Amino acid sequence: MREEFDHIDDLIGKYLSGEASEQERTQVEEWVAISDSNKNQFNHFKLIFERAKLVKTTQAYDADKAWLRVKSKMAKPKIIRLQQYWNALRIAAVLLVTAGVGYIAYQWMNVPDQVITIVAQKEIVRDTLPDGSLAVLNKSSSLKYVYNTRSNQRKIALVGEAFFEVKHQEDKPFIIEANGVIIEDIGTTFNVSAFPDSPTIEVYVETGEVAFYTLKDTGLNLVAGETGVYHKANQSFARLLKTDTNRLAYKTGIFSFRNADLETIVKDLNSVYEAQIRLSSEAIKGCRLNVAFKNERLEDIVEIIAETLKLTVTREGEDYVLNGNGCGN
Repeated sequence: MREEFDHIDDLIGKYLSGEASEQERTQVEEWVAISDSNKNQFNHFKLIFERAKLVKTTQAYDADKAWLRVKSKMAKPKIIRLQQYWNALRIAAVLLVTAGVGYIAYQWMNVPDQVITIVAQKEIVRDTLPDGSLAVLNKSSSLKYVYNTRSNQRKIALVGEAFFEVKHQEDKPFIIEANGVIIEDIGTTFNVSAFPDSPTIEVYVETGEVAFYTLKDTGLNLVAGETGVYHKANQSFARLLKTDTNRLAYKTGIFSFRNADLETIVKDLNSVYEAQIRLSSEAIKGCRLNVAFKNERLEDIVEIIAETLKLTVTREGEDYVLNGNGCGN
């Protein structure tokens, strides 16, 4: 039986690499079954071998030299019965050399080539991503852009709201993840609103087309002019029939209100400007206006609204408060 296993190191190597004959496979399996020690040793070699396979390019090495380096540091075995273990250590040395290279290569291949984080706190931030795409972040928003050659995908984790003008690359998908929802560019400019405390996630497509979905739902394909909404509560998608004309006001600085109530006007303005507007009473929330603003100072906007509706303005710190008992009274 001892002679049968004299070359167990070579047999293990062939077994793990898939080059062993049926007879040789049987020999290895019988050796493993002899004792728990053999079994543990085999499993250890197997683990090392599997890690070594992560190396995608063939690494040239001299097995005999690797073994001699290990052997030179060891005392000559005094018990013949230990010979099979020295042989086993020989294959371990070879596998460890390969595994070391494999581990380093695996770590290197998984390091993203490009990573960038953009944060917008109290001001709107415009920035160019490493791939040349444009991102405009609304207040209280952030994104992390990651690209590595292994996945060949441009991935963005978004919190809040951002407009994207994507530099389309067919072989490098541009994918945004926000609260478990995925938005995939199909060559376009689009806006994503995904604030954590909002019950919905909205995607508005300005040009081109996007796929709007989750891993459990195929969702929607949206084209230019369309808005898609994802309802977090029931995890459902819907297409909006009417698009908010001021959806991109934080990016363009242009507001256009047509017979809009004052509560809606104030909400839209507050989403863009750092200073906030508040209404002093319920009576003026429903007051309606036809008005447009283009990159105006908030101070001037508030004065125009107050003058039109015959309201008064007071300041509380940086904020503005509109006061009145009715519309135009």
